[in-house]
Amino acid sequence: MFVFVAVSTLYTDRAFAQVNIPFAFTSEEDNRLIKENDSFKYYVATGDSSKMVGIDEDGSWYKLFGKDGKLIAEGAFIVEADKYLQHGHWTEHYPNGKVKITGFYTRNQPVGTWQEFYNTGKLKVVSNYAIIDDERGRRSSCLSGTYQEYYQSGKIKVSGFYTAVMTKINDTVEVEDPIAGEKKLVVSQTASYKAQKTGQWEHYEENGELEKKEEL
Repeated sequence: MFVFVAVSTLYTDRAFAQVNIPFAFTSEEDNRLIKENDSFKYYVATGDSSKMVGIDEDGSWYKLFGKDGKLIAEGAFIVEADKYLQHGHWTEHYPNGKVKITGFYTRNQPVGTWQEFYNTGKLKVVSNYAIIDDERGRRSSCLSGTYQEYYQSGKIKVSGFYTAVMTKINDTVEVEDPIAGEKKLVVSQTASYKAQKTGQWEHYEENGELEKKEEL
């Protein structure tokens, strides 16, 4: 037995979430150097002096260590206009060393397929991100494409598809008229992309039985 649900539009908390692997490094000038060897320089992490950041000699690979010395996260980066940007493959770890989440960034924006895991090492979520340029040329990343969640047993829990939908937000700001010398309210409109469920979504019980279907 399963329940069939027809819905026109449905957003979830995950639809508005963003992959955020910590990148606690600002620059060689702002982060205090602790030590160095032939391969890495080690600095105090930005925002948390109990953690340590390692930057390789080529200036392209980053590692973040906890106060216990265990690896928290690592990944590739680039430097553009003195800004350090996540760019390439990144991985975050649980305290037990197991992979927590892994995927790719392009200039700080998650892109392509990302995988999340339980702390046992079992696969938890597989999601996909797309890079989108709006009409003003601003670039953003949005959950878009196939999506699956799994039980710790390895059996499928949720399967569906996201699409990126543009939403426009009106914001009222106070500005000063340089000619009249008076302040006035102006309505400005900004566009952003949100992930929206689309197509057929299936939800399963842990025994493998189909719990419900959604047509969106």
